[in-house]
Amino acid sequence: MSTNGTKEKNNNSRKGYAIAIAIASIVIIALLIVIITMPKGGTPDPSPTDRVVILSPVATAYVTENVTPAPTATEVPATDVPTEIPTETPTATPEPTPTVVPTPPPTEVPPTEVPSHKPRVIDGTTSANPAYAGKRLVALTFDDGPQLGATEFMLDVLKKHNAKATFFCVGYQLSYGPNGELATRAANEGHQIGNHSYSHPSFGKLSDEKIIEQRDKNNELIKKLTGQDVTVFRIPGGYRSKHVREVIDLPIAQWDIDPLDWKFLNEDYIKKYAAENGMSYDEAESRLIDIILFEGLYTDLDGEYIFSPPVAYEMKHGSILLFHDIYPASAKAVDRLLTFLEENYGNFVYLTFDEFILTENDTIDAAKIYYSLWRTTPSD
Repeated sequence: MSTNGTKEKNNNSRKGYAIAIAIASIVIIALLIVIITMPKGGTPDPSPTDRVVILSPVATAYVTENVTPAPTATEVPATDVPTEIPTETPTATPEPTPTVVPTPPPTEVPPTEVPSHKPRVIDGTTSANPAYAGKRLVALTFDDGPQLGATEFMLDVLKKHNAKATFFCVGYQLSYGPNGELATRAANEGHQIGNHSYSHPSFGKLSDEKIIEQRDKNNELIKKLTGQDVTVFRIPGGYRSKHVREVIDLPIAQWDIDPLDWKFLNEDYIKKYAAENGMSYDEAESRLIDIILFEGLYTDLDGEYIFSPPVAYEMKHGSILLFHDIYPASAKAVDRLLTFLEENYGNFVYLTFDEFILTENDTIDAAKIYYSLWRTTPSD
């Protein structure tokens, strides 16, 4: 055999040995893998693909040259799986709302009515009521109307001076249509309508039934014409007695200042005075007004000779002033009086009778006769 043939034979033998060794190695390695991966209980691991197989260099070379790799599976796009598991914000468990048990309201006790105890300063120079601080309050009152030619004039004067008054109306005067309209106007302009009886009789000569008739008949007429409920009465002639007061059963308004206009400012007296003094009617009227307001005079009254003081200087806080709205001269006298008081004092306020009494009194008492803001019969 030639040397070349021997070499080739030896080479083939070496290849065979190498292959055999490689195969043996693979088998041994496979057996080792099986043995290693077998669980202790003897059951093969169901997930051998997760194991890492370490081949020897020779086995690796053989596998690389002779083992055809398995075809690559079609790649399926991986589902995006977040690398971090989001932390869920736990749903807040609402705290149970406590059941509100309402507190029962306290048992209401009706408040005890406490009298207002309005401040009263008897004979005070100005009002004790804070609403009229520094003011002198006066009640202007007018009797025996309404009367055409006089009452409308008086209403104009009161409006001019922003004064309120109380008209003590007589029923038979009201029953005449145009006069009744004047009472309606007076009420509409904020004045009070009082009752002065229906026919102006002498109450000292009337039975109880007749007194009640005089009261009620006029009350109904006043209510019909003005809408006002009558709350005050003036007895004709100023007559007063406890019995009559009790029968009437309304507060009685008297006065503390009487200008005697019914005696000196009526048309007949003015004409007489003009004739005696050589004056015109207008001059006599003006002169008499000045005497009544600013000078005063002596006169015979009810059989007694008296001095009637000047009205303007008698006016004071708390006075009730009596005039009559049946004489035009009386309206002129009121105009001159209020103008004088405004120019010289500036603090007089004129109210209706009810408003006047209630400024410094808690009530108006039906059992009393009122002569001023405080002076009454029976006395306080």
